[in-house]
Amino acid sequence: MRIYYALFSLLLLLVSAAFSHARAIHGANAVRIPEHTCHKLLSMNRCDLQKCNQECSKEPLGVGVCRNANCSCTYYCKQPPL
Repeated sequence: MRIYYALFSLLLLLVSAAFSHARAIHGANAVRIPEHTCHKLLSMNRCDLQKCNQECSKEPLGVGVCRNANCSCTYYCKQPPL
């Protein structure tokens, strides 16, 4: 009977650790504050999404999106834009 109790306790511990890890990852994505989001437009001859993201990732939490021939970056800025 003790073996079953020990295995059940171990299973509960593993399940709770998996859920807390998933919550921690989800919480990390929710860090961006809208007031601290800056935008930058990069002019390119032809926008390549991979190159766009590569350029935008030089900024903190930078993400790039192609719009026509331009690369539109959004990133985290410490001071809110004026």
